[in-house]
Amino acid sequence: MRKPPPIRLSKKVHRKLIFSLLLLLAAAVVVSRCMVSRTGGAVSVVPVLPPAEKADGMPSVPGRMPDPRRPCAGLELPACSRGEFLIRNEAGRYTLLYDTAYRQAAWVAYLLTREDVRRRGAKRRNAFRRDPEVVARGWPTAVDRDYAGSGFDRGHLLPSADRDDSRAENDATFYLSNVSPQYPKLNRNQWRLLEEQVRRWADRYDSVYVVTGGELEPGLRRIRGGTGIPRHYFKALLARAEKDWRAIAFRLPNVASPEGRWTDYSLSVDRLEELTGIDFFPALPDSIERRVESRVDAGFWK
Repeated sequence: MRKPPPIRLSKKVHRKLIFSLLLLLAAAVVVSRCMVSRTGGAVSVVPVLPPAEKADGMPSVPGRMPDPRRPCAGLELPACSRGEFLIRNEAGRYTLLYDTAYRQAAWVAYLLTREDVRRRGAKRRNAFRRDPEVVARGWPTAVDRDYAGSGFDRGHLLPSADRDDSRAENDATFYLSNVSPQYPKLNRNQWRLLEEQVRRWADRYDSVYVVTGGELEPGLRRIRGGTGIPRHYFKALLARAEKDWRAIAFRLPNVASPEGRWTDYSLSVDRLEELTGIDFFPALPDSIERRVESRVDAGFWK
C-alpha cells in the first residue's frame, strides 16, 4: 500500500503556528507570576509585573490611573521570588510580603500621596488584631496579647497616620502582619519623626513610594508567641522630581536607647540592598535605577 505523502506546511502557516505557541507560552508565564488574594472579602489578582512604560521611557505613575488588569504593578514593589507569600490589602492600599517564621511582614510597600497626607477623616481606634488573610491561609500569626508585658511597642510598618481617610483604611494598618516589636524609645522618637518627615516629603513632592520593614535575619530573639524582634528597621523611599527621580534609604537600630537623630541613619538604596538582600524599585528602567539608587541627593531630601 502506498504511503500518503507527507504533510508540508507553507512557511506562512509555519510562522503562524510558532507565533501561536509563543503567545501560549507567554500567557502561561504571566499566569504563573500571579496569585489570588482575598483581603477584606474582596478577591484580587496580584501580578508581580513592572508598570507600563510611557512614551518618554519613564514608568507611569500608579495610583492616578490604575490599570484594572495590573492592580499591584506599582513602582513601590521590591523584587519578589516568593509570590505565594504576598498579600495585597485593598482597604489599606498596601502590599506586604509575609514571613511565616517570624510572624510579621518582611516588608510593606505602598504609595503615599499628597492627598493621603492632607485627608484626616478617621479616628484611630488602636484595634490591633490578626490579619484575616493570614488566618485564612493557615499561616502562623501573632496575637495582641503576645505584646503584653514584652517591653516592646507594637510598631507600625505602614504608619496609621499614612492611611487616615476612613475607618476601614486606618483599621487595616492595625493588622498584626503590619506590626513589629520595637523598643519604645525608637518607636516614639526617631522612628516616629522619620515617619512624619516622609509625610512632609509626600506633601512636597506629590507622591513618595515607600518600602519599609524590619530585617528578618536568622537567629532573632522572639517575644511570646514567636514573633521575631528585628535588630534594625529600614525604609526605602522613591520620589519624582520634575522629570527625574530621587531615592534615599534609612536603617535604624532597634535598641533600648538609640543614639542621634533619624537623619544620622540615612544611606543610599544600593547600600540598603547590600545589607538586606532586597532589590528595591526594580520596575524603574535599569539606567535610572542604577543612578538614583547609588547616591543620595541631600538637597532634595531635606
